[in-house]
Amino acid sequence: MAGRDVADFVDAGRTLFSLGLVKGSEGNLSTWDGERLLITRTGSELSALGERDVLTGTLDEPPEEASSDLALHVARYRRRGAGAVAHAHPPGSVQEGAAEGTPHGAYAFASSLAEAVAAIVRDVRERSS
Repeated sequence: MAGRDVADFVDAGRTLFSLGLVKGSEGNLSTWDGERLLITRTGSELSALGERDVLTGTLDEPPEEASSDLALHVARYRRRGAGAVAHAHPPGSVQEGAAEGTPHGAYAFASSLAEAVAAIVRDVRERSS
């Protein structure tokens, strides 16, 4: 896996964490270029991602140990095409008893992880103003 790919995940994860939009192992990130799916490992902490936390696969053969939200990411790519998905848990966005693998928190689709994170940040700021 290219170092730039991992660096994009590290930057996105640190940004979400530093803004209080994820904590612990909340949230997940993925990219799909039309062939290769990169997605965070289930249980990884976005604040401290490393190379082993970013898994490689395809939409038809996703990596084992992928995020519990894998199906939600794959569905977005099948619907919208190549891009990136960021999932965060801004304060107050996750209902009590929300089940893993079902929509909860905040999701953003964009052409890159940086843009997906920026979309979540914009949405959170707009809701709080």
